[in-house]
Amino acid sequence: MLNAFTDSIALKTFLLLAQGEAQPELTPAQSIISNPFLPIAGLFFIYYFIVLQPERKKKREDAIMKSQLKKNDRIITVGGIHGTIMTAATDSNVVTLKLDESGTTKIKINRSAIATVIKEKTSKPEG
Repeated sequence: MLNAFTDSIALKTFLLLAQGEAQPELTPAQSIISNPFLPIAGLFFIYYFIVLQPERKKKREDAIMKSQLKKNDRIITVGGIHGTIMTAATDSNVVTLKLDESGTTKIKINRSAIATVIKEKTSKPEG
């Protein structure tokens, strides 16, 4: 009899513990926020807009600059050589530079070695 009594108490205790508090239903917004992949996706988007997007834009602008090279443009190479373009065929990857004003010193470089094009500053008349 004591054994049956302790078994019924154990059963009632188990049933009370099993019932517990029911978890409330999550709204769709709460289920999205509680998703563990959300922070990872957020970090990916931040990385894309801070690192990848500006790098693509810089490469695109660099390619446009190198395709628009023309005679008498002043440039600086990645090695630090300053020169003026003598020939820049659009179908060729090689550009000929003159390094001095007389035009006697010439070198050929690849377009990929051009770092910047020097913009000529227009002087404003004083007055």
